[in-house]
Amino acid sequence: MPTLADWLTSRIPPNSLEAERAVLGVALLDRAGPAALCRTLRAEDFYAEKHRHIYAGIAALLTAQSAVDLLTLPETLRQQGHLEEIGGPAYLGQLIEEAALLTAMPDYCRLIQDKAALRELIRLSTETVQRAYENGQPASEIAGQATTALAAVMRSAGGRPRPAMRPLADLLATPPARPVWLVESLILQGANGWIGAGAKVGKSLLALDLLLACALGQPWLDTFAVARPLTVAFVEEEDSAWRVYERATRLLAARGAPMPTAFFLTVRTGVQLDQEASLGPLLDLLRSRPVDLVFWDVFNRLHTLDEKRPDQMLPLLKRVDRLRDEYGCANLIAHHARKPGVSGPDLASGGQQLRGPSEFWGWAENSLYLKPLKTKGALIVEPESKDALVAPFKVHLEDLGPDSRRWVYDGEVAARVSDGEATRTLILDALALNPMTVGQLVDHTKKTDRTLKKHLGALEEDGAVEATKEPGRAGRKLWMLRSKTEELPF
Repeated sequence: MPTLADWLTSRIPPNSLEAERAVLGVALLDRAGPAALCRTLRAEDFYAEKHRHIYAGIAALLTAQSAVDLLTLPETLRQQGHLEEIGGPAYLGQLIEEAALLTAMPDYCRLIQDKAALRELIRLSTETVQRAYENGQPASEIAGQATTALAAVMRSAGGRPRPAMRPLADLLATPPARPVWLVESLILQGANGWIGAGAKVGKSLLALDLLLACALGQPWLDTFAVARPLTVAFVEEEDSAWRVYERATRLLAARGAPMPTAFFLTVRTGVQLDQEASLGPLLDLLRSRPVDLVFWDVFNRLHTLDEKRPDQMLPLLKRVDRLRDEYGCANLIAHHARKPGVSGPDLASGGQQLRGPSEFWGWAENSLYLKPLKTKGALIVEPESKDALVAPFKVHLEDLGPDSRRWVYDGEVAARVSDGEATRTLILDALALNPMTVGQLVDHTKKTDRTLKKHLGALEEDGAVEATKEPGRAGRKLWMLRSKTEELPF
C-alpha cells in the first residue's frame, strides 16, 4: 500500500490551465481587462509558471501606466528575460485567439482562485503533518498555527460566501480572540503602522534595536515587555548589508546576547510593493513559518510610484494589509516626515507629519513617530495607537565602547503647559497668599496689566476668583480666590 508521501508526490496538484489561458486572453482583448485581472488575481494564483510570467509582465505595464497589448507585452517579457520561456509572441496571440468567444472572466478568475486555494490547503496540511511527526512543538501551538493559516486560505479563496450581518448579541456571546501585544502598548498582533521621522534621525537604528528585542524576547528599552521570542523579518532596501551587520553586532554586544535565530532579512534585493514578483523571498518565508513582525525600510525605496497621488499609494497599503490578513504578521514601515514649511512653524504632530497623502495617517493602527532633540542621538518617541494610550517618551543612544552601543529609555515627556495655563497658575498662587490689586499682581507675577486683566476675567467666569472694591480706594478692585471671601475683615 503506498504511503501518504508517495500518494501526494504522484499526483498533479489541482489546476485549471484552461481557465488560466482564458483570463489572460480576455485581459489582453479587453481594454479594462488588465486592471481587472490584477485587482482579482495574484501571480501565485497561476499554476503554470509561464502564466505567472505573463501576469507579471501585465502588472509591470500597469504600474508604468503603459498600454497592454501585443506590442508592449512581448517587449516587457523580453526585458524580463521570459519571452522565449512563455512561447514567444505566438503564444500571446494564441491566448487572444482562444479568448475571442469567451466573456465570463469573473467565473474563470474564481476557478483559478479555487484551484490555488486547494494547492495551498495541500501544502499547509502536509506541513502540519510534518510538524506533528517532528514532535518539536506542543499540539496546541501546531493547531493554532494551522488554524491561522487555514483561515487565511479561506479569506483569499475565490467564490467565498458573502459575510452576513449579525446581531451584536452574537458577537458579545462569542467574543473574538483577544489580540496579543507583541510589544506592550506599542505593537499589537496583526497591526500595521509606521516608524516616521525626518531623514538621518535614527529611525532605522531604533527599529533594528526593536526587532532584536522582539527576536530575543527581551523587554524593549528595558521598559516595554515583549510577549515571547518573536519571529521577525527585516526588508532593508536603504542601508547596506555591512551597515546592518555593524549595527546589529554593536546592539547585541550591549545586550550581551547572541544573534537571534528567528530574525530573517533581505538587503537591497529590489523589493517593490508594486511589483509582485519582487516579493518572492518574503512570501516564501511567510508561507514556511508564522512571522510575527515585518519591518520595511524605507518606504520611498519600496515602490516606483508617485507619493503625492492617493490613487497610486492606497493600493500599496492594501497590499500590506493583504499580507497581514493572509499571514497574520504585523507590519511597520519606515517613512520620512515632510520637510518643515518656510512660511512658519509646522503645527502638525505624529502621523500628520508623514510625507504623502493624509490617508497614510488614517491607515496606521500602531505607529512610532520620532523627533530629534538638540543632544545628538537623543529622540522623543511619540506612540500613536488605536488600542492604547502611551505618553511620549525620551530615548538616547549611548556608546559603551568601540563595538557596543545601546538605546536608553529616559522616561516620559512631561506634558507641555501653555503660556496661558502658566499665567493663570501664577495668578492663583499669588492670590492664595493674599488678596491683591492688579498693580500688586503685576509686581508679583511680572506680567503686564493687560495680560493679567484678560486672565482674571477668564478665571472670574470660571468661578475661581472674584473681585470686591478695595476699602478707601474708589474704583480699584481687590482680587481674591472665591474661597477667601469669607476671611476678609470688612
